Amino acid sequence: MAASTTPPAPARARFGPLLNTLVVATGYLLSRVLGLIRDVIISAQFGTLPEYGAYRATFNVLDLIYIVVAGGALGSAFIPVFSGLLEEHRDNDAWHLASSLLNLVLIGLVAACLLIGLLAEPIVAYTIGNGFEPSQRALTVQLLRLMLVQPVLLGLGGLAKATLESFDRFSLPAIGANLYNLGIIGGALLAPWLGIYGLVWGVVGGAVLFLLIQLPGLRDIGAHYTPTLALHSPALRRVGTLLAPRLFGQAAWQINLIAIGSFASLFGAAAVAANGYALTLMLLPHGLVALSLGTVVFPQLARLHASGNQAAFRETTLGALRSVLFLALPAAALLATLAVPVVRVLFERGQFTAESTALTAQVLVFYALGLGAFAGAEIIVRSFYAMQDTRTPVLVGIAMVALNIGLGWALVRAGFGLPGLALAFSIANTAEAATLLLLLERRLGRLGGAFWRALAAMLGAALVALLALTLLRMVSAQWLPTVQPTPGYRWQTGFVPLALWLLGMGALGALLYGSIAWLLRLDELHTLRIRLAAIATRIRR
Repeated sequence: MAASTTPPAPARARFGPLLNTLVVATGYLLSRVLGLIRDVIISAQFGTLPEYGAYRATFNVLDLIYIVVAGGALGSAFIPVFSGLLEEHRDNDAWHLASSLLNLVLIGLVAACLLIGLLAEPIVAYTIGNGFEPSQRALTVQLLRLMLVQPVLLGLGGLAKATLESFDRFSLPAIGANLYNLGIIGGALLAPWLGIYGLVWGVVGGAVLFLLIQLPGLRDIGAHYTPTLALHSPALRRVGTLLAPRLFGQAAWQINLIAIGSFASLFGAAAVAANGYALTLMLLPHGLVALSLGTVVFPQLARLHASGNQAAFRETTLGALRSVLFLALPAAALLATLAVPVVRVLFERGQFTAESTALTAQVLVFYALGLGAFAGAEIIVRSFYAMQDTRTPVLVGIAMVALNIGLGWALVRAGFGLPGLALAFSIANTAEAATLLLLLERRLGRLGGAFWRALAAMLGAALVALLALTLLRMVSAQWLPTVQPTPGYRWQTGFVPLALWLLGMGALGALLYGSIAWLLRLDELHTLRIRLAAIATRIRR
């Protein structure tokens, strides 16, 4: 962290919650757009070729290192305790906590990366590369070892990100995420000369940029570093208490993804690549809607709980949850209905063939079915973390991971193939969101008939939009066959008409959903209009 002997008193929430949400949402939008540009470039270079499948497979292990060692500390455990110390005007204790945690995270990341490097061959052979050919396994091992510096850099940058967000500073973290994507894009552009190794160096370079961009922000908030571990600090013990179940849950979740990757590898490296593309598309609306709002609302919830204002805590939680569902459910309907044209417009060129489109699209349909629940759970989980309760969501999450792995194995054995893994994912996430919502109701009191009526209205409106768009897609196939998973698409001549059709269908689906929401008098439509007007007014000032 940047050195400072006399920390200033930085202002909190300089832009207010509305503009903070706009900053984070814009950052996530740019990150997802850059992510799509990255995948468009990568898909043209590699498609679903074996070397890209090997590259995608390594990320399950890299994410396991980062999330287990650093991820839980950055969100669920660190921010509430750090924010609480700042609220009590115990700034020195807060920065000692941040320094101790930084040192522990660094030690843990380096140790984990060294261990994974030593055990890379058996890890690949028995998990992420279980179904790969020997040459593909060897490549996966090599790529994994080369990229082991990435979790260390992301872990340090992530702790800086969490510190800045405790002060409601969201701009630099948002920029950092985009720089990470830009690094990978730069590496992808080097693929004609470096092959898959261009992506490797792009990942490492992007992680370096993600860390470095956070440092000026830490200096501005008066962060100061102490070379200490302070293992007996009450604040650090509190973080450890909150972190222990979260680490267990994070580990279980990442093992879940490794299991999915292992099952996918049974269908070949192309299936691993297609599964990665489908997940990327599903995570686009999730990041824009759920993660952006969740990132902004989490520090607010932590402070409301710390101050004892439970009425405001309940109102903020339910408002955020309804807002996320209002946007995520129609996005799920659009992705499920328009999966083929979406994949085709974005990816089908170069090495990404019609077969790649068909494989990716059929997986995306089943991932989209769980998007609403996946997004809603993001807010519910963060509300538990803000109450400094990491145990409840972790226990529920572990149970749903077991359900996901069991369902995935059963559906693969039953012959559902790769789409069966996506279906298992959606079923498990829906069960998790429903369980957490019921537990949240016990904690906050009855959610009320208004909430359940609104949820039913959103689901109904999304279902109507899905059915209408499905019918229109079937009719359109008579004069635009490329909306269906058929060969014959040539992006040089077919891109423009298919993209225009896709934009029209998306606008029509949004209009239909919005009209039904207006007829059912959903408050979110009115709230969205007020928030957009407020943001525009603040920007003009």
